[in-house]
Amino acid sequence: MPSALDTPQGAAELAESLLPPLGNRWLHTQAVAARAREVSTTVSKADRHLLVSAAWLHDIGYAPQLRDTGFHPLDGARHLESLGAPARLVRLVAHHSGAVYEAEQRGLASRQSWPSMTGRTPQSWTP
Repeated sequence: MPSALDTPQGAAELAESLLPPLGNRWLHTQAVAARAREVSTTVSKADRHLLVSAAWLHDIGYAPQLRDTGFHPLDGARHLESLGAPARLVRLVAHHSGAVYEAEQRGLASRQSWPSMTGRTPQSWTP
C-alpha cells in the first residue's frame, strides 16, 4: 500500500512536525538525512528512498507525544505502524543503533519476540 512515508519528502514532513521542539535532536536528524542522501547511491536504486526516509524518521520516537515505552526506536516504529508505513521502514526505525540489544536490557522484548528485519511484522510486539 503506497504511503506518503515512502518518500523522503513525506518522511521529512512527518519528522519536521514532531522534532523541532527537541532542538539538537532535530539538528541531528537533519544531518543524518543529509548523510543518507549522500550515501544513497551505494544502495540499490529501489532502496534509496527507503534509506533516506528511515534516516528522517529514525528518532521520531523521542517526540513527547509519541512516548509510550520510553524507548524511542520502539515508540517511533509503533507510531509509523499506526500510520500505515511500509513494514520495512517500520523495521528499520525499530532496529536502528542495535536497538534489540538495548530493548532486552530494558526488559521490553526478548530476542524471540523482537521483529526480525526480514520476517514478522511489528504488530506482534509486546513490551
